[in-house]
Amino acid sequence: MKFSLIYPTRNRPAFVKVALKFLEYQDFDAFEVIVCDNYSDISFSCEKQCEESNLKNLKYIRPPKDLSMSENWNYALKFAKGDYVAFFTDKTFMLPKFLSKIENVLNLGDWDIINWTGNYYNPASFDDYFGKGIYYDINLKIKTSFYSIFNPKDELNIKGNGLISREEQNESQYCRGKIVFGFYSSKLISKIISNSGKLFHDISPDYTSMILALSYAESAIEVNSAGVVQIHTDLSNGSLTRTSDSAMLGFINTLNNSNNIMKNLMVANAYASQHNIVAHDYLQLKLKYNLNFNFKIENWLVYIWEDLNKIKRKWEKVENKRVQNKYLNNFFINKLNFNQKYKFIFFLLKRYVLQIKVLPILFAKFLYSKLNNDIKRKLKLLFKDKKINEKKSIYDLI
Repeated sequence: MKFSLIYPTRNRPAFVKVALKFLEYQDFDAFEVIVCDNYSDISFSCEKQCEESNLKNLKYIRPPKDLSMSENWNYALKFAKGDYVAFFTDKTFMLPKFLSKIENVLNLGDWDIINWTGNYYNPASFDDYFGKGIYYDINLKIKTSFYSIFNPKDELNIKGNGLISREEQNESQYCRGKIVFGFYSSKLISKIISNSGKLFHDISPDYTSMILALSYAESAIEVNSAGVVQIHTDLSNGSLTRTSDSAMLGFINTLNNSNNIMKNLMVANAYASQHNIVAHDYLQLKLKYNLNFNFKIENWLVYIWEDLNKIKRKWEKVENKRVQNKYLNNFFINKLNFNQKYKFIFFLLKRYVLQIKVLPILFAKFLYSKLNNDIKRKLKLLFKDKKINEKKSIYDLI
């Protein structure tokens, strides 16, 4: 079997149905599909959707017990037989005929990591995720070649140094090294498991696998083309935890040893910052498995400060904001040396000055964020961005 496409899912049968429908439009047959259904209630099972699918090599599996996200991903991996393995969140659908492009890339050599980027679909209403909406196609951006070879170690150092915040990364910077935007070779996966016991670790399975893969991979390539379309929803853990402290706390409480995880965050107990969560994964893996990459604490600390003080942050209680910032202040005072404090202040001021220069743009973006989806869609069409297309439904893409 050439490719294993794995969907570890939980309580999203409608999304799984669409994902499987998209996979029927591949023109390459040597692939298997594995759906690992970690539902919390049988009424949310996607077993029926799998039974009704026309895919030939579809395997439906159900974990023996309720699992955390990382556990579910590791459990699903055990059933993969492909030479190359990819994972997909259930709101991500592979675009038609894309596996043939991956086959062409493999003709260039054996790669440990093959990455791609993603297009986006913004539904007009969250009442119908798959109905009328706006399709953002990054494939229309100018590309100089079909692929880009990159050095896994260099990419990991760039990410670890925190030179660019997560929210400011472009599509390529965000996707490189991630198994949710690419394939890992079975050889690389075996190497990772041999060294760390498993591919996916807490807190974030997509980040922990990325850190390990970029650490152990010898070769990597990016297809300069979108391989998937992602639906913008109000259900995504990433979107919800970015601005809501209660959503982040709820997610952390689903993990094993959540109390220990809170204590081991870079800034202990400052759970409301996504950058602090990701920093935990970098630092814990680096320490536990003696990984060799750079990590600039002062840069990450600036992003953590920005997370806790962003305008659109939703706090369950005003007191929570004060307490979270207190943890950050204590870390700054007690954990950083003089040189790190200087670098933190310099980097923060540098970013602040840059933000002053673009204050009108930021204010316009803030006002735009307050508009409803229908008005946003009309504005995008009014400006006639050639990368933006209005679709009657998500099925217009197949």
